[in-house]
Amino acid sequence: MLKAKDQTKSINFLEPAGSTDSVLQTSFSWLTTIGKWMLMGVQAIVLGAFAFRLINDGKNNDLTSKIDAQVKVLENETWKKNVIKYENLQTLLGDIKVIKEGQELNSNLISEIINGIPLTMNVESISISSQRVTLSLTTSDFKALRDYEDSLKNNTYYSDVRVSIDKVGNEYDVSINFTVIKEIE
Repeated sequence: MLKAKDQTKSINFLEPAGSTDSVLQTSFSWLTTIGKWMLMGVQAIVLGAFAFRLINDGKNNDLTSKIDAQVKVLENETWKKNVIKYENLQTLLGDIKVIKEGQELNSNLISEIINGIPLTMNVESISISSQRVTLSLTTSDFKALRDYEDSLKNNTYYSDVRVSIDKVGNEYDVSINFTVIKEIE
């Protein structure tokens, strides 16, 4: 076999291992290979962050525009009035529900009283408080007034009928009070 000449290995202590030529050459080589790729990676990250921020700012501006448009709708006077109106209606419905559960229904009694009043008499007000009825009427027909008073006094459903009459010009202001004895069915 062919034998290659053995080369002797030696260390030269006089030549420094990191000479300025080799440091510059190594630095230049590193910058053109690894450094270039690192710089390109950092630039890609910065460009990605910029694009992400640009897209999110656009979405934020669109959302701000939509919110401003909705706030303008809510600041409209008609809208405010409608909101107040519907809040009041909701409150009223709640009050009606509470009152309905704890109050007697007097619709039959009111219907009977109103139907018994002659057509020539005008009802100004009617109130019912714990079986006590108060009517305020006006009329110009004195005979109809006396007939109505007699019918109330002769009615077995009513007691303690009191009639107060004041004449103002050609009209009579009448106040009638009575107590309901029996519930009208």
